[in-house]
Amino acid sequence: MAGMNENGRETYMHGHHPVVVDEHARRSAKRNAAHLLPHLTSGMSLIDIGCGPGSITAGLAKAIGPGQAVGVDTSETALARARANADDAEIKNLEYQIADAYDLPFSDGSFEAAHIHQVLQHLSKPKRALQEAVRVLAPGGVIGITEVDWGTAVFWPRTSATDRFLEIYNEVAIRNGGDPNIGRRLRSMLEPLGLERMEIGALAWSFGDAETTAQWGDLWWSRIQESNIATVATETGISTSEELAEVGADLHEWGQAPDAFFSMTHGQALGWK
Repeated sequence: MAGMNENGRETYMHGHHPVVVDEHARRSAKRNAAHLLPHLTSGMSLIDIGCGPGSITAGLAKAIGPGQAVGVDTSETALARARANADDAEIKNLEYQIADAYDLPFSDGSFEAAHIHQVLQHLSKPKRALQEAVRVLAPGGVIGITEVDWGTAVFWPRTSATDRFLEIYNEVAIRNGGDPNIGRRLRSMLEPLGLERMEIGALAWSFGDAETTAQWGDLWWSRIQESNIATVATETGISTSEELAEVGADLHEWGQAPDAFFSMTHGQALGWK
């Protein structure tokens, strides 16, 4: 899914470079949708909006089997990966299709559960997407949402490179029309939608050992040079390829430090229609 940039085009901030899709494919329902799983039961129907390569969707589909799960996204590249993974895992109650979060091709009340993970931060009209998600939710249905808040990001050791990385990320997100701190806004966006009940909380991601800090540093070493972040940053003058290479190398070095630590909070919400 994507946000609107200054040229009026929707642009997914991270793009669908293999380094991005591969990282997203490591996500799982157990880890990334744990707040929603206890509210899913066998036989429910579910939509995963902005499903990407489908690693979370697959776990949600298993939780509601034999109920039908549908994953939607705007990227055929990501959906091709999702379909292949579902076929390999022999998940029969799951299908994927191209769809716009602003205009879902389903009638009112089509699903008993909905899921949104790290999508709203990229959208120029997140409230509209939430309205659409609630529209396709059946009375009594549940929606689970997780969204990042980059304003809570903490690097240790803090360096000029980690500070500059956060500046670049924030500027690119805003230039694309998104909100890198949208996790803190979930309650304010859901309140007007007339849900019967809501639960608002937070999830902390933390990386505090040699393996996970190295992975995090290397992930952004690649992303800041190879993903759509690099394209937008260089085309708009936010940064240069030389600076991105330098910041990326420094993030790699940060990840190797014996005392490296990173944490970031994500807003989470559950709502019942």
